[in-house]
Amino acid sequence: MIIYPAIELHQGRCVRLRQGDPTSLTVMNEQPAQMARHWVDQGAEWLHIINLDGSLGATQSQLSTLHRPPNILVQRPGADKPEPPHVELARQLTVNLQQLRAIRQAVAIPIQFGGGLRTWEDIQLALELGADRVVLSTAAIETPELVAAALDKWGAERIVVGIDVRDGKVATHGWQRFLEIDLVDLGHRMHAIGVKRVVYTDISRDGMLSGVNVGCAARLGDTTNLHVIAGGGVACLGDIERLKAHEHYNIEGVVIGQALDSGALDLSKAVAIGHQPLRRRSAGIIPYRWRQGQLEFLLLYNLFFEQWQFPRGGVEKGECDKSCALREFAEETSLPIVQLHEACRVVLEYTATIRGHEIERTIVYFLAEVGPQEVRLDEEDHCEARWQGIDETWELLTETSPEQLPALDCAVAYLEKLERN
Repeated sequence: MIIYPAIELHQGRCVRLRQGDPTSLTVMNEQPAQMARHWVDQGAEWLHIINLDGSLGATQSQLSTLHRPPNILVQRPGADKPEPPHVELARQLTVNLQQLRAIRQAVAIPIQFGGGLRTWEDIQLALELGADRVVLSTAAIETPELVAAALDKWGAERIVVGIDVRDGKVATHGWQRFLEIDLVDLGHRMHAIGVKRVVYTDISRDGMLSGVNVGCAARLGDTTNLHVIAGGGVACLGDIERLKAHEHYNIEGVVIGQALDSGALDLSKAVAIGHQPLRRRSAGIIPYRWRQGQLEFLLLYNLFFEQWQFPRGGVEKGECDKSCALREFAEETSLPIVQLHEACRVVLEYTATIRGHEIERTIVYFLAEVGPQEVRLDEEDHCEARWQGIDETWELLTETSPEQLPALDCAVAYLEKLERN
């Protein structure tokens, strides 16, 4: 997972806004290139640069000047003497584009640049001035044909769509206008025209240090198959850890601004978390019952993993395995536990691959006899529940999740020994 320090540019200076409100502007640094070098020294692998001053207004004249050989001088009408291309270009470019160029010359890491890109010339100029990737926001909604053409020209690795949302409404024009467009619906539209990656920002949290919206970011990536760079509200390393835990939901990165400026978050530590291998610890119950003298086990079908499994869920921070197992079982099935066999505790450890991500998994199962009530599923990933005999349970697990077979073996052996005694 990539950590993107944000550099917000207003009139050539590094600033910070709260919730996109221009009246809440705070100047952080007068020298953006100096700020860029600072983040690189702290371990940054990418930079996220935002132009806050509206449309770039790029022209073909600027592009021509950028391409002109340095030995060709041009004297414009009214000028005292001929100018080399770099002098003329500096005069033509907006101050924020001048800063983009200065940052490109100051650092070697890739740059992601967004804000005010509305035309083909805007995109081309930003890329040629040093952006490795550009973010299209308003243009993606108002002129999706421009996005499609840009994707065809420069590819999905260089063209990214920005989706900014407040209270469920998509924002455009520098967060000044709001549309009745659903976040996920817009994501599907972008994916359909070839977009691979989006920068998702929860405006209500931006600059507020109120915590990143992990749930919406994960839902967007999971539902649309877009790679999501989350932003808005990152407050501490705990936010980075929560996003990292959802990386396999297509969360590819996170943009951080205020938390870095205030010192609430250390960039090098955040980068280290982003590089950690994915690990997930879960706990659950192996539910069984006796029905007409026959032993049966309960399996739930998980749509996300497309497999049958015993009820389980992620162990939360500060929670023990047993508490997690009991909580998840109650939430997922609403069944009462008659007897919990704590002596039958099975630990499974293996590596799973989900959407190309390798996850080091640890699952702790407890065996429990449950009451005769009807199963009431209360988890969106679970669509079906089945009580099965030993052989049928073995077959379902073998077909979809053979890594759980040792848990079934241990449960059966424990219960058989219990019967003999």
